[in-house]
Amino acid sequence: MTGRCERAILIPSSLTMESRDTRVNTLKVGQIARAAAVFRVSRIVIYRDQEYNDSRFISMILRYMETPQYLRKLLIPRKEELRHVGMLPPLRTSHHPINSKSESLKIGEFRVGAVVESVGSDGGVWVEIGINRPIPLRTGEKYPVGQRLNVRIFSQEPLAAEPVDQKDIPHYWGYETEVVDSLEGYLESMRDTRIVLASRSGRAITPQVLQELVQSGCKCDLAVAFGSPARGLDAFLSKESMKRYEMINTIPHQGTETVRVEEAVFATLALLNLMSLED
Repeated sequence: MTGRCERAILIPSSLTMESRDTRVNTLKVGQIARAAAVFRVSRIVIYRDQEYNDSRFISMILRYMETPQYLRKLLIPRKEELRHVGMLPPLRTSHHPINSKSESLKIGEFRVGAVVESVGSDGGVWVEIGINRPIPLRTGEKYPVGQRLNVRIFSQEPLAAEPVDQKDIPHYWGYETEVVDSLEGYLESMRDTRIVLASRSGRAITPQVLQELVQSGCKCDLAVAFGSPARGLDAFLSKESMKRYEMINTIPHQGTETVRVEEAVFATLALLNLMSLED
C-alpha cells in the first residue's frame, strides 16, 4: 500500500454481541473508526468469532464512515442497518475534505473520486470529487461507472484530474476493512509485521516496555489484536501463538471489572502511538 510504516488492528466479529440495539452498536463501531483515524490505522481486520458473527454489520459501518461524505450516496446502497449513521461523528481526515468550491482546488491536491460517466472509444471518464460538478479524468484506461479511485488535480484551466496510486499520496488516507475467518491464520501470514496482543494478562505497559517494543526488531509495520467482549485472545489463539507474540496490558489497575473493546482500542493505540514507528 505505501512505503511508510503501517498500522493494523484486529477486532472480533462479536464486538456488538452485548447489545441488540442497532443504535448502540452503530456508535460502538463508530468509536473504532474514530480511533483508527486518529491514530492513522491503515487496515481494520474483523476476525470471525464462532460464538457471534456480526462481521457484516461491523464492516458496513466501518466502510460507511471511511467513505467521504460526498460519495456515500453514490457508493453505498441504502440499507436498514445504516439507519443510525447520521449521528456518527465525521472522521475529518485528509481524504474527507470540506471544501466544495472548484475554484479553490489547487494543482497537486488529492481527492477520492467515483466514476459517474465513462464514454467513448478513447475511454473518456468523468469523476465526482465533491465539488459542484464532475470533472474529466486524464487516463488511458476505461473505468466502470461507480468505481472508487484516488485522483490528483493536475490542471485548473480547464479543471481536470489524473488517477494516482495510494502509495503516492504522502499523508494518511484512511483505512481499509477486511473480514477473515481465523485470527491465528491471519497473524501467521503477517511475517513482516510486528504483532502485539492486547490482553489483561499481558505485561503492564510502561515506558520501558514501549522502548523494548521499539528495539525488539527491525519490523516497521505494526498489528494489534484485541479479544472479544466475552473471551480473551487465548480463546482464538493456540498456546504456541500466545507465546510467540508480545502481550501487553495497556490499562493496568483498571477501575472497572471489564474494559470494552472500543475502550481498549483507544487506550492501546494512544500508548503505542508513542513508539517511533516511522522513519
